[in-house]
Amino acid sequence: MTEVKTIDRLFVDKRDLEDFKRLREKDSPFAKAENKDIFLAAMVIGFNEQCKMELKTKEGWMMKSYLDDQDLALIRAIAIAEEGDLNVLLDEPKVFSIAEQYAAGGIRLLKDRVFGVDFGSYAKRLESDLLRTFEKIIKTKPEKKPTTEEIFDYSVDELLKIDENEKVEFKSSLIWDYKRKQKDKKIGEIVAKTISCFMNSKGGILLIGVNNQKEVIGIEQDLKTLENGSQDEFEIHFTNVIKKCLGTLYRKYIDIKFEESNNKTVFVVKVKKSPRPVFVKYKDESQFYVRQGNSCQPLNIEEAAIYIKENWPD
Repeated sequence: MTEVKTIDRLFVDKRDLEDFKRLREKDSPFAKAENKDIFLAAMVIGFNEQCKMELKTKEGWMMKSYLDDQDLALIRAIAIAEEGDLNVLLDEPKVFSIAEQYAAGGIRLLKDRVFGVDFGSYAKRLESDLLRTFEKIIKTKPEKKPTTEEIFDYSVDELLKIDENEKVEFKSSLIWDYKRKQKDKKIGEIVAKTISCFMNSKGGILLIGVNNQKEVIGIEQDLKTLENGSQDEFEIHFTNVIKKCLGTLYRKYIDIKFEESNNKTVFVVKVKKSPRPVFVKYKDESQFYVRQGNSCQPLNIEEAAIYIKENWPD
């Protein structure tokens, strides 16, 4: 099991310590505030102005345990707005790193506003900044991603509006190599590898007859390579590729159909998650792939063992 890093404190840049401490002095509206209040205010200003800086020399500023639920909600909301993906919440070190970088970018702006003469009542100014930050977070709140089951109901034209991602992939062909202008069995092996990635992850949908630019080129060139040039023969060829590269057992986790788009035929492959690990057979070797983002990534023996244990514990 991969060790999960825990966070017990938040850091500031050592170069900014004097600015953070200056805001605690008697003539500051933060004189009686806690360290976390200054940190959060600097973070909000940094985020609002999109001023983010890497920490060169870290200095502990406050313990995570001092943060209440509202403080944590604000930090997490900014991380979501920054990444545009709710999955960032699964990576706590990244969430707090984003907060630290925005605090580093905002501390001098905060100090200038507190002690400057151009901003009037700083309490009102900070209230305005918090409101603007909230509005910005709401505007950048990521839309809920469709599930695999929902994507299975999409038409080809609807799928073409989506970029390749962890659940959607486009391939130009199953048989024909457009670069070399000839048949090539490696094209089928690449398709099988993609299908294994979906089976080893959360499932997905593959469109054959669509290039990387999301242009529908159809499978007509593939059909010409077959003896009868029929869709039935194409389906048989596809099934043989799966049996050879993945094994006969896994064909039942795949649903297929032919769909017309732009007056061309697209082969739609809907892949379910497999109840057991799926290896791709290349000659005398077996390789294990998983879907990461919009690509398939191979895992070495150690990585594959950990992944299999985590995803198929039984």
